[in-house]
Amino acid sequence: MTTSQAYSRPARLLQIASWIIAIVFAGFLDMLGSLVIRDLMFVPHGGPPAAGQFVDTRASAPLDAQLREIERQRSALGDKAQTLSTGYERASTEYHDAQESLRNWLATRSATGDNRNDIELLSRTRKLDVLQANALNWQHQRDALADQQRKLDSQSETINAQLGRLQADADARYAAAQKRYELTVFGWRLALTLPVLLIAVWLIVKHRKSRYWPFIYGFGLFALSAFFVELVPYLPNFGGYVRVLVGIALTVFAGLYMLRAFQRYVERKRAEMQQSQSERARSVAYEKAISAYQKKLCPSCDKPWNLGGEQVSFCIHCGLRLFQVCGCGARNFAFFPFCNQCGTHVKRADDEAAGTPG
Repeated sequence: MTTSQAYSRPARLLQIASWIIAIVFAGFLDMLGSLVIRDLMFVPHGGPPAAGQFVDTRASAPLDAQLREIERQRSALGDKAQTLSTGYERASTEYHDAQESLRNWLATRSATGDNRNDIELLSRTRKLDVLQANALNWQHQRDALADQQRKLDSQSETINAQLGRLQADADARYAAAQKRYELTVFGWRLALTLPVLLIAVWLIVKHRKSRYWPFIYGFGLFALSAFFVELVPYLPNFGGYVRVLVGIALTVFAGLYMLRAFQRYVERKRAEMQQSQSERARSVAYEKAISAYQKKLCPSCDKPWNLGGEQVSFCIHCGLRLFQVCGCGARNFAFFPFCNQCGTHVKRADDEAAGTPG
């Protein structure tokens, strides 16, 4: 942060523009990362395994050929069954018609009392027997054909059972191969995203205050998105544990880092409180002093000085001089380099006292 960033309008605009650059940079990196993570699925063996490649074709091909032959025979038997059904229906119709005709003829003869046509009766009876035998013959053929169809159905069921067992074995091999493939792809994706996340954490911890901080924060946003968002759709069954464990580790790391930073801050403040006012004043950076003045905090102990009133000259908590009077009579914040009334250079009373020979 530069000297003017605590209060100047151009500096605020620059900070907003820097965050926009960081977000846009993270967005483009995220798009690139999503493409890379997606295309990693084609790294092992050119893509995911296909279910068909695990079928034992040497065992299934003869069975498939037998099924095709059974289907051909079944189709032929179907055509023959239709012909037999037509022939049986015709023979049955002829038999029933002849039987009805004989019945009517007998009824007529009985009504007239004419018993001279025994020869015709025998002829009609023989014809009826022939028609009945013909119908029975068609029926026997139909029964034999039905037996053949049942045998074909039994053979088909046996072959389908064998094919089912082969398919179950193929499915088991495919499931195992698919699992190995998913683990391999997940390993590649984890090998890409986890180091990126660790590098981003290292950059933010070590270089977050560098002049190129927008790119560092943009890279950090991309790393978080890649690991905790882009990786989610491709997690295997146990992948969620990896993501949660890494999240826990990062949380613990961040917590320990913040606790240690706070402890260092407390120790530094405790050491500062043992210094003289002039030494403490010289150790306060101008940017921090301006930021503390805007928040009405003491730049040395970080506590609110306005609890003692708006016209205080010293911090009521640590005794640091905060305000002093210029030669023109104007009251100035002790860390302002120039007077707000006359514009002359303002020297701290502590500096003048330190520069006066004892």
